Amino acid sequence: MTITRQAPGRAAILRWLVVLTAVVVGLFFSRDLRLSDDAFDLLPGEAVRGDLRMLQRMGLVDRLYITVSAAHADGIPVAVGKHALQESTRKLGELLAASGRFSYVLSRLPEGYEFSLFASLQPSLPLLFDAGDLQALEAMVSPEGIKSGLQKSFALLNSPTGLALKEQVQFDPLGLTTLALTKLNLMRSEFSVRLDDGFFMSKDGLSCLLVAQSRGSLTDSSHAREIEKILDEASRKALADGVELSVIGSLPHTLANSRSIEADLKMLLPIATVLLVLVFILALRDIRALAVVGVPYLAAPMAIGLTTLFHGKLSGLALGFGIVLLGIALDYSVHLYFALREHDGHPREAMRKVVRPMLYAFVTTGSVFMVLLFSQVPSHRQMALLAFFGIAFAAVFAWLVIPAIAPVRPRRRLKVIQVNWVAFLTPRRPGLVVLCWLALLVFGALSWPQLHYNGDLRALDVPDIRVKEDERRFTATWGGGEEQAFVLATGAGLEEMLDRNYRVYRYLKAQGAEKFQSLAPLMPGPAAQAANLEGWRQFWATHRPDFDRHFAEAAAARGFADQAFAPFFAWLDAEPQALSPEKFLGGPLQPLFSSMLKTPEGANLADDSYLAMTTVAIDDRLLERLLEFDEREAGITVLANLKWRGGG
Repeated sequence: MTITRQAPGRAAILRWLVVLTAVVVGLFFSRDLRLSDDAFDLLPGEAVRGDLRMLQRMGLVDRLYITVSAAHADGIPVAVGKHALQESTRKLGELLAASGRFSYVLSRLPEGYEFSLFASLQPSLPLLFDAGDLQALEAMVSPEGIKSGLQKSFALLNSPTGLALKEQVQFDPLGLTTLALTKLNLMRSEFSVRLDDGFFMSKDGLSCLLVAQSRGSLTDSSHAREIEKILDEASRKALADGVELSVIGSLPHTLANSRSIEADLKMLLPIATVLLVLVFILALRDIRALAVVGVPYLAAPMAIGLTTLFHGKLSGLALGFGIVLLGIALDYSVHLYFALREHDGHPREAMRKVVRPMLYAFVTTGSVFMVLLFSQVPSHRQMALLAFFGIAFAAVFAWLVIPAIAPVRPRRRLKVIQVNWVAFLTPRRPGLVVLCWLALLVFGALSWPQLHYNGDLRALDVPDIRVKEDERRFTATWGGGEEQAFVLATGAGLEEMLDRNYRVYRYLKAQGAEKFQSLAPLMPGPAAQAANLEGWRQFWATHRPDFDRHFAEAAAARGFADQAFAPFFAWLDAEPQALSPEKFLGGPLQPLFSSMLKTPEGANLADDSYLAMTTVAIDDRLLERLLEFDEREAGITVLANLKWRGGG
C-alpha cells in the first residue's frame, strides 16, 4: 500500500504560519527569562519561609564565616607566621568592606575597645547588676574584699601601663566593672576563639576568623555568584603566600545547588530529546518522527513566556520539570499521528474520532496541575503554570501541525501482538478488574500512614564534596557543630523588645542552658533595669555606712591620698544613667551587637518591629521547653531545624 501525502495547500501553510507566529511571540516574551535558584522558592509553607525571612533579617542567612588559615600540603599545614595570617585577614577585610556589597565586615576588634566599652558601661553599671551580681559584690565590699581590690589597683598603678590606667583605677578601685565585663562572654559566638591583638585566632594559632554580612540575599544564585567573584578577587590581592581561605554559610550551598541544577538541565534535556527521537525513528521508521517529537519544543516558548509574565522569573526546578513535561505533551502528537496514519478514510474523520479523547486527556491532566497552583511552595506553583500552558499549547500545536505532516495511509498496517494473559484483565472479566482495583486502593490506604513529611531543610540541599570538607574543617578549627535554636524577641518598640529578650535570657538560665549567646545581660529592658536599680539601692542602704569606713582605712593603709578615689564615691552617689542601645550600636563592638539586634530600617517598611536574637545549643528536651515558652509568651519565636524537621 503506497503512502499518500496531503498537498501543502493554503490550509497547511496557514496552520504552520499560526504555529510559527506563536513561537516567535513566545520567544519575544521569553527573551528576558531569568532563572531563579532562590532557596526560598523551594521551602514548604508560609510558616517555614516566614521563619527563615526573620533569620534573614537578622543577617544569619546572608552571613559568611571566612577562615583565613595556613594552606595544607598533603594534609600538613604550611609554616606561616602569625603576622602573615593577621595581615592577610586585615587586608581581606578592608577589600571586602570597600566593595560596598557587605553591610558589615568584622575582621578584628578596634584598638582600645576595652576602654571604650568601659566608658560606655560605667555611668549605667548599677543597672546591669542582678541578684547574682550583688552576691558577688557583697564579697568585694567586705573588709577582705576591699583590701584585695586596693592591692590589685596598687599593683596595677605601679605596672608599665599604670599611667594610662590611672583614671580607670580612680573610677573603679575594686574592679566592679569586671562583673559587667564577664557578661560580655555571653555576647561571644559559640565558636572557640581567642583574641590576639583584636584578631579572632584559633587555639592552635593557625587560623583567623572573619565574619561578613552581604547586603543582598545569598539564597539567590545570581547575587551569590557576584559575591563569589568579589571574594576571589579580594583573596588574590590580600592573601600572602601559603595562606588560603575557606567559606561556610549560605553562599557555598547556594552556589553548589545552582550548579547542580544547571548541570542537570544541560545534561538531562539533551539526553531525553535524543532518546525520544531515536525511539520514534526506530518505531515509525519515518523522518516525520522528528516533527512529532518537535511539537512540545514549539510549545515551550509560549509556555515559558506566559509563565514569566505571571512570576517574573522561573526557578531552575520548575524549568527542569520540562523533562517530564516533554513526555506528557508528546502524547497529543503521538495519538493524533497514529490516528491519522491508521485511518483509511478522510483525515477529518480520523480527527473527529480522536478529538474527544484528546480533550478529556487535556482536562484531566490540566486539572491536576491547576490544583498544584494552590501549593504553598512557590516553585511548585511556577511548575504547575508552566506545565498547564505547555500541555495546552502542545495540544493546540499538535492539532495544527500533525495533520499537515502525517501520512493518510501506512505502507502496512501494524500488527498487534496477542498475549494470552492479557485477556485476564479485559472487560470480559470485570469482577477480576474491580477486585484488583480495590486491592490497590486498600494497599494505598494502608501505606498512607507510613508517609511522613520531611521538614529537614537539609533534604533540599545538595552540597558538593568541597562544601562538606570546608564545613568539617571549620568545625574542627572553631568548634560548634551542635544543633542550634534561634530565639527571636520582637516588639513594636525598643523597650518592649528588650524586656522580652531579657525574659528569654532568664528562662534559659532557669532551664540550665549552658551554651547560648545573648545581648540581654549587657542590654536589659526597662523592667529589668528598674529591678536591678532597686536591688542596687537596697544593697548600698545596708552596706554603705560600714563600706565607707572600711574603704577609708584600707586606702590609708595602702598609702593612697584622701581624695584619690573621689570619682568613685561620686559615681556611687550619682543616679545611674539609663542604658542606651544606641551607644552599643555605634560603639567599637557595633558589628557584634548589630548581628544580634535589628531596628526598623525605614518608616515605609511593612515590618517595622524591633528584633533581638538569642542563639542557643539545644537538644530535644531544651527544644521542647523552648517551644512551650514560645506558645505562652507573646512576641517570642523559636526557630530551629529540629522544629522544622518534626513538621512544627
